[in-house]
Amino acid sequence: MAVKPISRRHHYLPQSYLAAFTDTGLKGGQFFVLDIQKGSSFRTSPLNVGVERDFNRVDVEGYVPDAIENALAPFEGEAIDAIRRVINSETFPTDSDCNLILNLLGLIAVRNPKFRGSFNRSREQMLRRIADLLVSNKEIWDCHVEKARVAGEDISGSVSFGDAQEFVKNDNYSIEFHPQENLRVELHAFDELLPLLGQRTWSVLVAPSAGPEFICSDHPVTLARKSGQSGQIGFGVKETEVFFPFGRHVGFYGVFESSLKPVVQCKPGHIALMNKRVAWNSKRHVYSSIESFFVWHEGQVREVSRQDKSFVAGDLAHETMQGA
Repeated sequence: MAVKPISRRHHYLPQSYLAAFTDTGLKGGQFFVLDIQKGSSFRTSPLNVGVERDFNRVDVEGYVPDAIENALAPFEGEAIDAIRRVINSETFPTDSDCNLILNLLGLIAVRNPKFRGSFNRSREQMLRRIADLLVSNKEIWDCHVEKARVAGEDISGSVSFGDAQEFVKNDNYSIEFHPQENLRVELHAFDELLPLLGQRTWSVLVAPSAGPEFICSDHPVTLARKSGQSGQIGFGVKETEVFFPFGRHVGFYGVFESSLKPVVQCKPGHIALMNKRVAWNSKRHVYSSIESFFVWHEGQVREVSRQDKSFVAGDLAHETMQGA
């Protein structure tokens, strides 16, 4: 029997989800990709974006390296089917479909390169501070070396305190985090996030038939403070808005208070505002089925072409849905 090859290209954004933003609505369809770092654009299919090599890799005895990737696929398929039912009917999802959608939304929010990179930078800073502390004093160094040996670590006596101190102070090292540990952290964050998403009141946003359309990005779950609000922001913080685009004409919007109707027929300004949030929340790529898209800018709807390099500069304004 043929052995199934191990997948190395892992999509942190499911291709079937991104398909709803292509010209055909299918995985083989095409969309324009705006690279906000370079200010350039290209046209491709969902196969070639939202993907990283070994992003979900695990190295655990008894499991293939792509075990997590394979395990997520059936759930993602069910959740995307639920999203497609909302897109096709333009109605609020059933309880079971809403549960699937919120689970997918939560996974996308925490299991992506942007979240992972931010968290790993924080961990690296902490580990470097610990290394500085360990070599700040020979007594501290000797104490921790002895503790490590008692715990069973094989530490060579050929490495002196002076050698270690020079190594750390000269910054002659890099720190790498294995995807397996990253996944553990992300799934723990997901467990914390999901109940907060369930506490919000959600609405389906429907774009005007004449346009503009919703866009997507490589980090499509957005969180913003309501207009006039300041202070900390988080998925559990009041007076905040979460938005998640479902496709070119439908999106999902959640708040803790001042909820909208279950289904909202949006004005162009509403779509432009959500697009601005999606674009500015991206790590690198913005996806649009057509060559230009619309954002909310200085109190009006602005068209952004794929050649518009000025769009990559500036800050996100926290206008609210009711104010757009």
